[in-house]
Formats: sequence, structure tokens, C-alpha cells
Amino acid sequence: MSKQVTIDTNKLEWADPPRGYYKSPVKQKVLNRDEKTGALLALVKFPKGLGDDIHTHPKANQHVFWLEGELMDESGKRIPLKGLYGFFPKGLVHGKSVFSKESIALFYWDGPQT
Repeated sequence: MSKQVTIDTNKLEWADPPRGYYKSPVKQKVLNRDEKTGALLALVKFPKGLGDDIHTHPKANQHVFWLEGELMDESGKRIPLKGLYGFFPKGLVHGKSVFSKESIALFYWDGPQT
């Protein structure tokens, strides 16, 4: 039998993520983890600056829904993130994101991130 889970994310502390491709002090709040599949749902907070290195998730699709923030593209154009959704299929090379201000997103990986 399944049961409802309610989490007050305001009471969760921001923690360091275990993955090594972040280039700045990225923090996360883990909301759900499936130990069998490696799936993970987390709020992820990126400070201003370079967020991550080029990387891939060979065993997981990645879904991202942006709650707030701003990204800077290669030409220096600022892109508001609030309300944007991104999908990165297994194995897709991505990253090297530069944030022009603190940004927070809901991330979901349907398998192990590495």
C-alpha cells in the first residue's frame, strides 16, 4: 500500500550534492530517492557564475523545471529561467551553464546520475 508524502521544503537544509561536475558551490534539497533505480528528485540551487562542467548521464533521462533564475548564453544574452522546462535524454552531452544570478530548479533523474 502506498502512502502520501508531504515535505515542507522550507525546513530542509541545502546540502552539497555528491556529483563532481559542478564548478561552483551548488546546493540541493533531496525530495525523493529510489535506492533500487537510482532515480532522484531534488531542488537544486546554482549560485551566480559557472554552474557545471560538460557532462552526460548515460543511465538517466534528466528533467528540469526552473523555479527562478537567469542564464547567460554564449553571446552574453540573459535568459530568464522561471517557468522553463528542459529535457535531456540519456547520454546527451550538456552543461557548462553560466548563471547571471542565483537560480533554483526542480531536477528529476529517472536513473543513476553517473
